Amino acid sequence: MSSTTRPALSLSPEMSVEDAIASFTAVLEDLQVSHARLEQRAAHVEAELCAANKELAAKVEELDEVKCHLESVLTAIPTGVVVYDAAGQVQAANQAALELLGANENEILGATQWNGLAGQDASGEPIEVLCADGETRVLAHRYSAVNRGDVVSGAVEVIENQSDLVRAQERMHRLDKTAALGTMAGGIAHEIRNPLHAIQGFAELLVRESAGETRATHLATRVREGVFELEAIVAGMLGIAGDGDLHLEECDVAELVEAARDAALRQCGDEAQWSIEIAVDDAVLVADRIKVRQALRNLIANACDAQPQGGAVRVSANRVESGVEFRVSDAGPGLRPQDIHRLCDPFFTTRADGTGLGLALVQRVAQLHAGVFEPDSRPADLGGASFAFTIPSQRA
Repeated sequence: MSSTTRPALSLSPEMSVEDAIASFTAVLEDLQVSHARLEQRAAHVEAELCAANKELAAKVEELDEVKCHLESVLTAIPTGVVVYDAAGQVQAANQAALELLGANENEILGATQWNGLAGQDASGEPIEVLCADGETRVLAHRYSAVNRGDVVSGAVEVIENQSDLVRAQERMHRLDKTAALGTMAGGIAHEIRNPLHAIQGFAELLVRESAGETRATHLATRVREGVFELEAIVAGMLGIAGDGDLHLEECDVAELVEAARDAALRQCGDEAQWSIEIAVDDAVLVADRIKVRQALRNLIANACDAQPQGGAVRVSANRVESGVEFRVSDAGPGLRPQDIHRLCDPFFTTRADGTGLGLALVQRVAQLHAGVFEPDSRPADLGGASFAFTIPSQRA
């Protein structure tokens, strides 16, 4: 805007009143013109500011829409996504990532490390991770830096849950192993059982003919115990790889549980070491008595073996909608979460003297009855491990 030189209002003693008024009027008119010009300029600037503000508001609204859209996309992605800032702190995580990591948003935001995040060590290979919510998942991580020019402004880590894929592969591997076990078991049963029975018979004769607690009696007893152990291994292998025939009959559940308990205690030795509590509904089940009893006996024997110095065991059988749920809990050391998904693999065991066939047999019996068996990773009511299998009532 151009400036206008305003005439100075000059009054002198010689100036007449009329001249003074004319001079004052000229100055006032000049001021009015300048004021009008200023008002016009102010109105123009205000209009420009309003237009600029409107454009800025539109840009902000557009950015908000883009941000909301990106957040919606991030939330909808089924794969976990974690965003880091330049300092390596978690800046954002979508819902899938929070669920996979077992975390909530308030906990993980601002963290530089979190159980289940790989960061720059991400290799893309699936690894088993014990997450913050206590669940064990198989996660694959990929990490990529975000650059702004030559400066790293942050990073993105993508987390993929491959638990179902790995579990399916494990089940396929288990089926392959079971099929191979079946082929082997058929030959073993015939080739080994005959000499085993002969050894058992001779050991029984030696025990009977030996007088008192002699060294010969002790050694013969040990031979007999070894034969029983080998027979149990062969029976377990045959049970896992059997043809699946069920001999259905009506079973009194209470009698079934008591028979399984007695068989397990005979297998474990000193019955006085363990306190076994039984809680059974008054129920009748149509099932294969021998197979169910064998499965339950294995669980009770495992509960006793988990407490070699003795301890408490609880056995329950409760009616459910489809049949009966059998549960065995102990006060032993419990289960390691990383072992849960392998416990039913034939020959997998966490004990130095275990065969790894007991739980595989329990699962096989449940499957033959169209039931379910899954080890429970939660602490048992006695503080140790807990195993349950459900046997639907069959039609006799």
